[in-house]
Amino acid sequence: MFIAIVMPASVQAQDGIVLDPINIEQETDDRNGAGLPQTRISGSQEGSGATTVDSEGVVIRADGSGDANTALTSLPGVQYRNDADTDAGENGDDVLDLKPLELSISGGRVTENNFTLDGLGINSLTGNEDPLANTELSRETNQPNTYSFYGLHSQTQFVPTSMVEEVEIIDSDVSARHGGFQGGVVNYTSKQPKMEKASGQLSFSYSTDEMTEYVLGTPFGINPDFRQKPDWTKLSYSVVHNQPVSDRTAILFGFGRREAEARKQMDAQYKDRIVKNDSRSDFYSLGVLHEFGSGDRLTVSGKLTDYSQGWDSNFVEDFHLDVETRGLSLDAKYEKEWDSLSFAGLDVRDVKLTLRAAWQDNEATNINPRTEQFNWYAWYQPDNYLTNAFDSWCTADTTDRLTTCRTGGLGSTYYTDKRKQAFAELEGEIARGSFLLGISIEEVEAKRQGTGFTYYGANERLDPADPFVGFICPPGDRSCLSDQYFDVRVQQDPYNVSVDAIKTELWAEIDQTWGDFGLRAGLRLDHNDVLDNWDWSPRLTGRWSPRDNLEFTLGANRYYSDNYMAYAIHDTISRGTTQLRGHDGTTGVVEPWGSGRNIDQGQYSYTQGNLKTPYTDELALGVTYRDSWTNGTWRLRGKHRKGRDQFSRAEGPGSRENYLTNDGTNEYNSISLEYSKAWDMRRHSHVLDSVGLYVSGVWSERETSALSYFNDDGDGIDDFIYYGGQSYTLSEFGQVTGNLDIPVRSTIELRTKWAGGRYSLGVGADVVFGYDGVIDSDQTGTFTHPRYGRQQHNIFVDKRFKAHATAFLSASARIAEIRGKAIDLNLKVSNLFNEAGNRTATNSNPWMAGRSFYLGTNVSW
Repeated sequence: MFIAIVMPASVQAQDGIVLDPINIEQETDDRNGAGLPQTRISGSQEGSGATTVDSEGVVIRADGSGDANTALTSLPGVQYRNDADTDAGENGDDVLDLKPLELSISGGRVTENNFTLDGLGINSLTGNEDPLANTELSRETNQPNTYSFYGLHSQTQFVPTSMVEEVEIIDSDVSARHGGFQGGVVNYTSKQPKMEKASGQLSFSYSTDEMTEYVLGTPFGINPDFRQKPDWTKLSYSVVHNQPVSDRTAILFGFGRREAEARKQMDAQYKDRIVKNDSRSDFYSLGVLHEFGSGDRLTVSGKLTDYSQGWDSNFVEDFHLDVETRGLSLDAKYEKEWDSLSFAGLDVRDVKLTLRAAWQDNEATNINPRTEQFNWYAWYQPDNYLTNAFDSWCTADTTDRLTTCRTGGLGSTYYTDKRKQAFAELEGEIARGSFLLGISIEEVEAKRQGTGFTYYGANERLDPADPFVGFICPPGDRSCLSDQYFDVRVQQDPYNVSVDAIKTELWAEIDQTWGDFGLRAGLRLDHNDVLDNWDWSPRLTGRWSPRDNLEFTLGANRYYSDNYMAYAIHDTISRGTTQLRGHDGTTGVVEPWGSGRNIDQGQYSYTQGNLKTPYTDELALGVTYRDSWTNGTWRLRGKHRKGRDQFSRAEGPGSRENYLTNDGTNEYNSISLEYSKAWDMRRHSHVLDSVGLYVSGVWSERETSALSYFNDDGDGIDDFIYYGGQSYTLSEFGQVTGNLDIPVRSTIELRTKWAGGRYSLGVGADVVFGYDGVIDSDQTGTFTHPRYGRQQHNIFVDKRFKAHATAFLSASARIAEIRGKAIDLNLKVSNLFNEAGNRTATNSNPWMAGRSFYLGTNVSW
């Protein structure tokens, strides 16, 4: 069958290394079993750190949901999950989130990768994180933060598996062609117009909660809050059609939709106990290819991502958000080739010139039409306060000390950016190898906007001991009732923050071979007028091939971050004014706002100037060997990365004053060993066509310094951890524990193809070996932090994490061939044996997804 490069589903940030790239691709059209699909280790212009997966491999290796990013999770350089997660439960909002899976590559942050689609960057300028709040929608079960922006993502285009022709991931020894990352590079190639013949595919996939077996993941396997299992349905369908319109022109159109519907519980006091929401992710692609008589090529294309997810807070009666992402890109690419050219006394061969112009319009929004929020008390200290003012929509719990009835919203917020880019690249053969020259200039206009809001947050309640029967409210004041009124509010005016930038990139590279030795040397220069730094990135990879079946590589490279806009766009966002008021103690007359005092909340400041661009230095070593006994391929890779001048936080003199510095650091190390082999069985069997085997093992460790503006959980200061007799902030603890990496992981996968390619079956398992770590004991205590004094802490204890294996299965069957159209039925099973691993769930989200099924079908022509 087909050998895929697969690594554990529970890997954290890992290696990416040196050596020739692993290409996961089919050498022939295997629809009728015409050839042997196999893993080939061969050279690539992207260098020895590249791995390529073709369209069939993307479908086979993805999780069945239609998200192409899930096809990359098993690669050695990729991590996406923390094995020590203590909030791994799933709820309806988790299911509704159809955005691509976020990936850490080679120890980098998920916002520090460079994603491209057909060679055009699709990285979000704002990243997927906001310094004002980091809570995910699915975990926002209390009062939504007044300045939160939900649903951000590191990509502007959400590519479904059905639209992918191939994907290449480069996790080390990256060419000077690519910049703006500290993790890795992911190059998606969508299906392209072709001149040969009309062709296409229609696909469909379906799954529901009834096709997933949920298990209770709480530490004691109980459900004390009586939370219902997630209730949902998912559909995915797409169509792609290629149509030649002449001998020299072809058009391709593609459309893919993923959609989900889910229901969840509201908090107990609200009348509407169950709310229903849905989400969808649409992707449109249109491409036109024209070949001129001279052989020149012109490609004009457009891509559109249109994403929408509805969300209701369980904590507020009618707090509804529409979280939307829209990304539109249009580009024109002109390619011209020459057999030979002479310039300045140099003779070059097979020269290719690429000229490209692109325009992108991206937007992320949180739409909430209500701009006032009220937090009323319905029951407070049963001995002295109870009201029936909210009985129509909120019922007090008479067994509880406090019931709060919340209603309203916090307005809408918007991120927008427009980009114009011009690109030119010249490549070809020279002397004993190849050369590459390129330049790119991009203009960016980015904005963050908000409609403003008024948040009412503290109450004065009628005290029976007061000498009046009720408060006297100002006329028309919605924040005042006869038995209670709000005496504190935050007033946020509308705002509009904009940042314009011009980014310039230059790169040059030469690759030469002398006998058994080769060298690729590159240099890259980046500049943007926000940080205003000239960043020089040297790239160097040497190789030695003493025998045909053996190659050694050694690389030394530097990669600079491109995350400057995420900080600049958040800078100078003004905060609202806190207003107070009181009442006359004799008459109960409520005073005007501001009669107490006004408090200016100030503004956020992140970029005070004179900052260096964060960068990572990499040293990579690799060996590729094809043994004579099995004729299988072995790849051993080792990598060391050190991040310097990383953005960090320094506290100012005021409680709301923080400044961006370059005091952060990180480090990443990994070693991996892989083996792959495919056998053509058609000479030995009339039924079995092929067998593919892949086995891998990897060790890695990662450490990231504390006090980053962007943290995965909380802001790193408000959360405190007590472990081993010492007090830590959350971010400090992440640094001490190495971010809870899984030290040793491995994968084994066996794939088969049968009956002339009509049937296929693949089984495998991702294995995590046991290791010593730490975990939340679910106990709290008050301890003294060296800097922040007496604080409430979560107490962590040592734990021996068990070894476990997560198995998976994929199968397909050709059920019919009608008039040249092939109809296949597909089955995907994840977590075959309901293995929960070392992760646990909370009482509020106790259900963890176990064995999951996806059913689908394809019609190809």
